[in-house]
Amino acid sequence: MKGLKSIVILVGIVIFCLPPIVGAYDTTQETVKLREIVVSTPGTDRKLVDTPASITVITGEEIEEMGARNIVDVVESIPGIVKDSDSRNRLTFRGNRSSQSAGVLVLIDGVPTNTGISGYSEYDAIPIANIEKIEVIRSSGSIAFGPDAARGAINIITKKGETGAPKVKASASYGSWETWKASASVGGSVAKTDYAFSASGMDTEGYEDDQRQMGAARLASGYNFSEDTRLGISLDWRKVDYDTIYGKSKWQVDNYRRDSIFPTSETDSTLVHYRENENENAGMSLTFNTDKTNYFINGLASYDNTDHVYDYIPKRLNTTYNKNSSYYDYCEDRDQDRYLGKISGGYHFFFDGVQYTPVFGVEYEKIEFDQEKSYPWSPIPLSSSQESAVAGGAIDTERERYGAFMTNELDFGEHWELNFSGRIDSVDYTVKNKVPDEVTKDHEDFSWDITPAFHPCPDSTIYVSASRSYWYPVLQYYTYAMKYGDDENRAEDLEPEEYLTYELGYKHYFGPKFSLALTAYFMTVKDKFLSLYDESDWKGYRNVGESEHRGIELEMDGRLCSFFGYRIRGAYQDAEWEDATFRAYVWGDTPADDTRENVDISGQKVPHVPEFTGTLGLDFYFLDHFKFSTDVNYHGKQYVDVLNRYEISDYMTADAKLSYTRENYKIWLLANNLFDREVENEFNETGRRNADGTPNALYYPLDGLYLEAGVSFEF
Repeated sequence: MKGLKSIVILVGIVIFCLPPIVGAYDTTQETVKLREIVVSTPGTDRKLVDTPASITVITGEEIEEMGARNIVDVVESIPGIVKDSDSRNRLTFRGNRSSQSAGVLVLIDGVPTNTGISGYSEYDAIPIANIEKIEVIRSSGSIAFGPDAARGAINIITKKGETGAPKVKASASYGSWETWKASASVGGSVAKTDYAFSASGMDTEGYEDDQRQMGAARLASGYNFSEDTRLGISLDWRKVDYDTIYGKSKWQVDNYRRDSIFPTSETDSTLVHYRENENENAGMSLTFNTDKTNYFINGLASYDNTDHVYDYIPKRLNTTYNKNSSYYDYCEDRDQDRYLGKISGGYHFFFDGVQYTPVFGVEYEKIEFDQEKSYPWSPIPLSSSQESAVAGGAIDTERERYGAFMTNELDFGEHWELNFSGRIDSVDYTVKNKVPDEVTKDHEDFSWDITPAFHPCPDSTIYVSASRSYWYPVLQYYTYAMKYGDDENRAEDLEPEEYLTYELGYKHYFGPKFSLALTAYFMTVKDKFLSLYDESDWKGYRNVGESEHRGIELEMDGRLCSFFGYRIRGAYQDAEWEDATFRAYVWGDTPADDTRENVDISGQKVPHVPEFTGTLGLDFYFLDHFKFSTDVNYHGKQYVDVLNRYEISDYMTADAKLSYTRENYKIWLLANNLFDREVENEFNETGRRNADGTPNALYYPLDGLYLEAGVSFEF
């Protein structure tokens, strides 16, 4: 609470001092744009306030004002979104992510960025300097983007070359932990051809000495046959190298909070828990778009390759470690090829007072993933256990998906509309290794949604929606089931999670001073995934049962006058198990008496879903060219284990930024986690205890105070 008091005092001082120094500021230069932004939908472009869905849009200008370091920084304050991180950034929407899988689908101009055996998106590798806007869909986006978006979607739209002379922009910054960032872009057009080139890079030692280096480049060009028809091509390259820890004990967090290499325990000086990753992605995509008065066609074809080298090397750091051990450090070399093609089109029919727009689309996606495991630092020949691990780690997988969808929009005059859609997907898996083991599995499911909406006045929407969608298991779940498979965890028994979601939403743009978006939802997840344990060890993942999720999400913002603006974000989330069984530790009189048993977890809260989250942001404009922003972020308590015996307490953080802007340059200073609040994520789903009764958990410290200074130019 001391941090909150300091913020209140700081804001009070600024408010008291501002009026005498405020200069003449034209509010038309910067107004609340959230309800005026055009959103890309399957049928037509619409203002966000008119879109009957739980979508939040963030513009490139807003991203620049945030001083964000990556996509996670950009979206984590949106209601219903939680940064659920361990050693890498993760995001969960409405409490729906399962371990070792992506929470949501992330796309750049329609091309998925989720890669690898777990479908992760490397958020640090996505450059934010060249973003036009981000559309964040909190409910299912599977009708538009496929089943990988059943948990939600982040759709990133990059900048394109504009008509006229070339526009050049460059920026550079330096921050805490030896963090350097730089970016440059140029865009324009020649005759009917537009072009845009961007490049960016980052290098940081990291809060925990978890070094990261990022580089990215993008070249996009398009030929405009007319104002409404464009053929585009883009080439993308992204690379990120990073070090991570596996997780720390409470003693390690207390004594080596910011170290990536640290002793095993207070009595064991062996250095442990160090991993290195090299991830490189290169791709190409072709797009075709035409939007005529009565019809439209959109097409996309893309190919990308991802090469990921993972080194697990905790023991190599210790020169005294027995290198004849069967469990010596290892390397996994992973390679993925993805082919994607989709085309959709629609037609506007006009009847007496009614407009009907059907849209039909088809998709094809093929993902080929293979992995080779080796022990490059181990003596030759390998031990028998190492040879078995190499055979089991030599994975060859393929996922092939066919999809077709149809959306229908009926507009009855100015006030009423009805949207209903359906989608069918056929997904085939092949997973094998050199043991040899092999699994094949196919799924075919029908997704749908229906959304009636009422527009009581211009810039206002009330809607009700119901939808069903499916999230298919990642390849990692199949490989674990193949490796540990028994009667409780057969790969052929894995089923997709089924999402049934109901939403009630209200949006209203009252003007620059006030805009509002309020959403209430109820969601059931059938066949939800959770870890599987036997009496002694972890055995992968399986469908454990059903969960229910309900909540309320609020977004408010405005610019009350020339020198003051505000942002309010808040969410209430209640997620609990409805009909599920899980093998957890049942506590005895002492930790030695604890036993691992299958228990009914119905009625227990889903771990890592904070009940309340919120952000209060204030913007102050003064002396014509200065802007000071501050955000106070609240994170409610969340449970750690499935039986809700351990919890992470609620906490607050604060961010601040001061910027000075002229016509063609900007200088800024920012501070994230202003009061250096020490917070860690804690993972212990089974409720295991140490001999002294303390939690046997893994802890992952979140970043402390980050300071940055930067400058950008545009001409």
